[in-house]
Amino acid sequence: MKILAVDDDELIREILSATLEAHGYTDVTLAESGEDALQKIAASPTPFEGFMFDIQMPGMDGTELCQHVRQMEQYRNTPVIMITAMNNKEYVDRAFMAGATDYVTKPFDTTELMTRIRLADRLQSEARKAQAAQAAVPAATAAAAPKPPFKDPVTVKEVRGVVKSAALDNYVMLMLEQKQFAMGAFALRVPELEAVHAGSNTEEFTYVVTDVAEVISDVLVGAQAFLSYIGNGVFVCVGAKNKLPSADSMHDEFVMMLNDPDLVYCEEVATGFSAQIGDIAAPKLFEKRGDLRFLDRAVEKLNEAAAGGGRGGSGRSAFAA
Repeated sequence: MKILAVDDDELIREILSATLEAHGYTDVTLAESGEDALQKIAASPTPFEGFMFDIQMPGMDGTELCQHVRQMEQYRNTPVIMITAMNNKEYVDRAFMAGATDYVTKPFDTTELMTRIRLADRLQSEARKAQAAQAAVPAATAAAAPKPPFKDPVTVKEVRGVVKSAALDNYVMLMLEQKQFAMGAFALRVPELEAVHAGSNTEEFTYVVTDVAEVISDVLVGAQAFLSYIGNGVFVCVGAKNKLPSADSMHDEFVMMLNDPDLVYCEEVATGFSAQIGDIAAPKLFEKRGDLRFLDRAVEKLNEAAAGGGRGGSGRSAFAA
């Protein structure tokens, strides 16, 4: 795994380099600033496969650097691990909003750091294999290949607060470990996405899912929440429990926005959109640190609301008039 580690502290750079090398990661490039990192990215004959950024640096900080990297097409999905002493929620949120996939606080524990690196390495290895398999398929065959099933997640790009499920899990674990605030999660489903999936190609379906994600992001703007599309027309949303909206309070506005063609453009399938919204789930006191079962409970609450014909415990119709 080819790694670029960026920190303005020379001692930290030496520690990172020595730690990585001791665990078998010898292809490591070091940079002392955001500007230095961008120069080394541009000059590298082969792409980097993982990044480690300090947040607090003079000039361009790690969050800004992450934003620059995410704007490069070849690095849109490359793992970015933030390594920083700044561990309050504001800094963590900014980092994940900028596209970070993980976050380790200083002084870092070597075992934890290497666990994060190995996870990033595994994800990147799987992505390389998928890209190689796709590249090996002739263009004509690829065009005729069946689209991914409806149950699979799709990648939503450049929507505020939307992250991949792996990054959402990492964010939740970090917040649970730090116990900075009481977390909550809820899930929502747009049932008509199944018909959109059946009647459109992969690119068209992704556009519609992205539009729906943007509507959710707009509805949740005051909640400072993160969300991820997990497939089957379902989104999971996570944030401070006391800031997340209830199913009733967000339902009508959400459905109205879904059916605004300027916000959700769906030419392929003529349909009116509706919403099923589950009640908020929260971690339980007896659950261990890093336990993510409350995310599963959020989906269960959604399924219970849908089965009851309600929009999240209210018993009222989940569908638009």
